[in-house]
Amino acid sequence: MMAIDHDHIFKQLVEAFFREFLELFCPVEAAQIDFRHIEFLREELFTEVRGGRRKRLDLVAKVRMKSGGERFILVHFEFEASRKDQDFPRRMYEYFSQLFLRHGLPVVPIAVFSDEAEWAEPVPDFFEFKLSPRSGVRFDFHLIKLSQLDYGRFLKSNNPLAFALMAKMKYTRRERVRLKADFLRLILRAGIDSARQSLLVDFVETYMPLATSEQSQFTQLIQVDETYREVKEMVTVYEKAGIKKGRQEGREEGKLEALLLLMENRFSKLPVNIRRKVERIRSSQRINELLLAVINAKSLSELDL
Repeated sequence: MMAIDHDHIFKQLVEAFFREFLELFCPVEAAQIDFRHIEFLREELFTEVRGGRRKRLDLVAKVRMKSGGERFILVHFEFEASRKDQDFPRRMYEYFSQLFLRHGLPVVPIAVFSDEAEWAEPVPDFFEFKLSPRSGVRFDFHLIKLSQLDYGRFLKSNNPLAFALMAKMKYTRRERVRLKADFLRLILRAGIDSARQSLLVDFVETYMPLATSEQSQFTQLIQVDETYREVKEMVTVYEKAGIKKGRQEGREEGKLEALLLLMENRFSKLPVNIRRKVERIRSSQRINELLLAVINAKSLSELDL
């Protein structure tokens, strides 16, 4: 089984749903931002003060404010509970300080923990030290521990990102099968483009894997309950493509051939120019987008080829 690249998955998701992410977890800050002007700094490096090592900050975006001026949004991701650093707030302060000193702009710091461990003691969402009653530092940051959030708070949300992130929130094992169907249904009804829809579906598939018995329950549920019609259609498309959960294992040629067969089944014989465009696709993400788009497309023109 291929190792999950958590870092890539979360960065890609938050970048694609940057506005939705801030509106979900930092609504006060989001209300002040002009989201027409966002610049992601992909090579922003940080020097660890104590270790002297250089590392790339997880996600840094420069945004423009509605009132004028600019500021940075710094999002840091933590994935492994076994490596939980008791000194984490200090690290966040160091990230913040270097970014501020380098650019001289205000910084909104956000930490996202995606591990599933129960914390005996919560990680503080601030860093503080005092030298005297009149001398010291107090640094606060947004701390999001996904597994401690109740998914029920987000079920009626209009925010499509919430529908995927609920896969990492708190629920019981016996709820897992129905909740996976619910999350996928919400994503497929969210009315977003197929590219972003594909990211959300892949996130749920990655972080809500089902055991064999659970998969049987899931299949039966979406077959008999009309509530999950869109989910049934999506699963049917994936099954015909022969990819299911194993689609990350590199069977690109088979996926491409399956996509062509599905398109021909839906739209009859494909024009030569369209077939050639599809055959030249090398991006797994793009193939997945098209497989999802085929579900609801009424004509080839809707596939943006």
